[in-house]
Amino acid sequence: MAFKRKTSSSFGLERRVRPRKEDEWVEEPESQGSSSDDDEKVEKEGIRGASDDNDGDEDEEDQESEEGSEDESEPEQNTPQIDLSSVSFGALAKAQASLPSAGRKSKLKKSTDEGAPKTETPAPRKSTTSKDDPKPKRSSKHAPQEQTSKKPVSRRREILPDNRRQYRDPRFDPLVGRVNEEKASKAYAFLDEYRDKEMADLRAQIKKTKDSYEKDNLKRQLQSMESRKKANMRRQEEERLLKEHRQKEKELVAQGKTPFYLKKSEQKKQLLVNRYEGMSKGQVDRAIERKRKKVAGKEKKELDFLQRGSRPRG
Repeated sequence: MAFKRKTSSSFGLERRVRPRKEDEWVEEPESQGSSSDDDEKVEKEGIRGASDDNDGDEDEEDQESEEGSEDESEPEQNTPQIDLSSVSFGALAKAQASLPSAGRKSKLKKSTDEGAPKTETPAPRKSTTSKDDPKPKRSSKHAPQEQTSKKPVSRRREILPDNRRQYRDPRFDPLVGRVNEEKASKAYAFLDEYRDKEMADLRAQIKKTKDSYEKDNLKRQLQSMESRKKANMRRQEEERLLKEHRQKEKELVAQGKTPFYLKKSEQKKQLLVNRYEGMSKGQVDRAIERKRKKVAGKEKKELDFLQRGSRPRG
């Protein structure tokens, strides 16, 4: 408003003021001529003032319209900036509570979307299986359950627990303790006789059978039983050798000598010597020939492997 007043005064315009009523007084006869002249002057000045006031009002309205357009074009330029660090948390909480909620915002968005022009959206695909369709039923409880082939198979396999009772032999259970093989071999020595009888029966069946397929199966069974028996005999020989060596070392230690611990290589040498001592000359020659062929085969394999590695890759 101060700006408007300044502009009106700068253009030489004065504001129109209504004259105040005063008490009536009696005119003197001498001053009647002068009063009539004064009245005419006042009337002329009033007409000029009215015209000037009308012009001033129009100028003020034009200025107000221009100011309104300027204010609209520059909104919030003169708004004071608030320092959030000086505002208390209570005031911030009240301001946040006064804001519209998310539900109200969504309603406003929906209303604006309804007012906006609608675009064509593709219709959703209808599911092939409806909820009203009845589930497939089995003809009986023993029949397999019917399932759709469109359902993807899960990568995780469902492992069904085995609820059957598991039996165990505490004599051979590792939870009970380590097995003493020497005691077990003595306690179950009678099984060796049964195995020898089974091997004799297999040899007799091999001679009688004419079917080649059954004969091969019987030969494989006999060979596995013989190899198992040889492995047991070899293990018993090693145990007997170690037992004899320990007994000798105990006697030497009792005499005041230092003990000598037998190495694996020395054990193998003594086992070979003891094995060849109990064989005849022909058996020894055959055993040596088998050993030689075995070593030659290993060397040949190693040589082929080295030759393949040394060849240039083309």
